[in-house]
This record gives sequence, C-alpha cells and structure tokens, in this order.
Amino acid sequence: MSDWKQVALGEVATIARKTVEPKDISDDTTYVGLENIARGGTFVNVGTVGEAALASTKFRFTSEQILFGKLRPYLAKIARPSFSGVCSTDILPISPGNQLDRGYLAHFLIQPKVVEMASSRATGANLPRLSPAELAKFTLPLPPLDEQRRIAEVLDRTDELLAKRREALAHLDDLIQCTFLDLFGNPATNRKNHPLAPLGSLGQWRSGGTPPRSKREYFEGNVPWFSSGELGEMLVSRSNESISLTALAETAAKKVSRGSIMVGMYDTAALKTSIADIDCSCNQAIAFASINPELADTIYIYFALRTGRDHFRRLQRGARQKNLNIGMIREIAIPLPPMRLQKEFRERVVNTERLKEGHRQSLAELDALFASLQERAFRGAL
Repeated sequence: MSDWKQVALGEVATIARKTVEPKDISDDTTYVGLENIARGGTFVNVGTVGEAALASTKFRFTSEQILFGKLRPYLAKIARPSFSGVCSTDILPISPGNQLDRGYLAHFLIQPKVVEMASSRATGANLPRLSPAELAKFTLPLPPLDEQRRIAEVLDRTDELLAKRREALAHLDDLIQCTFLDLFGNPATNRKNHPLAPLGSLGQWRSGGTPPRSKREYFEGNVPWFSSGELGEMLVSRSNESISLTALAETAAKKVSRGSIMVGMYDTAALKTSIADIDCSCNQAIAFASINPELADTIYIYFALRTGRDHFRRLQRGARQKNLNIGMIREIAIPLPPMRLQKEFRERVVNTERLKEGHRQSLAELDALFASLQERAFRGAL
C-alpha cells in the first residue's frame, strides 16, 4: 500500500449545483440528460435545449467538470465533457480543485467498487439517488498531481483500446442494419410495398408488473426483472434487479418466456426493444409477446421496430411524459415481407452474431485488464 493521503471528495472538489430556468437558456445550448450518457462515460445522441423542449430547472456545467449521474448510480453514468451546456438535475457537475486532476478523479469514480459503494449509499426504493452530501464523503487517495496525471494517462490509453474494440462491434451492428434496409427498406416508408400487419396479429401482447417492494423476499430471487431503460440490445439476459418465483406467483409480475420480444412503452424508453435470451420478467413499462413463428420471425420484428422507432413513436400520448399503452403497441402496423426473406435475414444476423461473440470475448479480456490496472493504480502499485 502507498502512503498517499486519504481525503474526502468534498475537500478537494466542489459538487456544483448552479441551476437555471428553461426560460433563461437559449435553444442552441447543449443539453445532456441521463439517457445521453452511456455506462462508462460515452456521450450518446447529445442534442440541444430546443430539441429537448425542457420544462424544468437544470444545472449548468463546463468542459472542466465531471458529470456524475446520481439517479441509479449503479449505471455508472460518469463522463468528462469536452463542451459546456446544461444537464438534468439527476446529473451532478463536479469541479476538481487545484490538488486534483480531472482524469484521475473520473477514473476513481468509475471503479466498480466505487460504483458499488455509490449504489449502496443511494436512497429511494423505486428511484434510488445518491445525495451530493453523501458523494462528498467518499474518500480517495491523493498522490502528487504528476502521479495523478500519469495514472490517468495509463488508464486513458487502456480505455482507448476498449473503445476501439467497442467500435468494431458497432461496425458489425451497422452491417446488420444495412442488410436489413437492403432487403426490406425502411419500415416507416415501406417503399417495397410489403403488406402491413399490426403487432397484435402476430402474437399475444401483455404488459409486465412490479411486485410490492414492501415484501423484501419478492426481490431476493434469481429471475431477471427488466425495466424499459435496460432494453435496446437484440438479446438480453442480465438485468439490474431480480425477483423470486414467489413474486411471479403472487403479484402482478409475469413470466416472459425466452424468445419473447419486449418493447418499452414509457417516455424516452418508448419502443426500445429487446429479445429475451432467458426466461425472465419485466415491469409494467414493458409490453411483451411471443411472436407466432408461422407469421413472422422475432429477429425481423426486432429490427423492424428498431429501424422504424422514430416513426412509430409518433403514437405516444401525454402532456409531460409521452407514453404508449398496450393497445397502441398492438396497433403498430409493420411491413411483413415473405418468410423466405425474413429467414434469410435471420441467418445473416446469426452469422454476424458469431463474429461479434469473438469481439466480445476480446473485450471481456481487456475489461479484466482494465479492472486490474484500476485496482493497482489507486493503491499505488501501478
């Protein structure tokens, strides 16, 4: 172990909360919501205030700060922006002091054990949040600034290798998407004039449910229980929370059979879609169905909904939070090409997924290396 001094985060950094009203923000200001930060710190689909149509107070941030997602901190939404703007109040801008390097602090906060600690200290059953006061109590080792910068540089280089591997996976995803468009066209325009079929005609659709959290035993099982924010990947098998078989038997929670398609219904997660790769369950913000294999292929349905998502989301209703309901899901009409083409597409997807699995294994090895470097770095052994 090193003899580095241990300090509270609040002693060497400021958790800034400079608020601003929507009327005082220009439309071209960059806006970051929690949905715009991926696990690990990558920014995704960042837009402007005008595009987001803000209705509540936000925080200002600068390119010298770190953005820390306090809602559901187990999601590890911690990022270093290269731009200024405003963000959701569920994101805390952190300003490192003159004794603390921003990159060093970012890598410290994103360590698995620190993320786990943040999650354990969050409060709120349905929407756990880590308070700024609690975050300020986190202790971290404080080596000299030169050493902090060296550590951040080493971890940044390893992180770049991880990013390249993720980019290779993304290119394979793009290949599948291009194949879909080549075979079927865009479902929103249906220029290949395939017959339309409502989703309700292809399977029996139901919505999930949430067991009462007052009974702790309902959340002590091993049945994966998905929320709509966890959807998006084609196949999902791991969820942030699990429930028990007793919860399935005694509450509104329902079994989602392996191979079923799950579709988000609420707000920004509306029409986020995944296929269950394991028997599981989901909350009431998700609609699910087992697609009749004689009528349509589930993988085709997944890509049709993903490709036409922006178009189909126009069905959403609501003043502040725009939602879909189970009836609206059933009414979504998608083009239904011949099964021969659907099966051909499925085979191409399966082959591409095999290639992706090799990349995922390499990514897992790099992740393990990165975790080892992090652990050594913050105990002074790097």
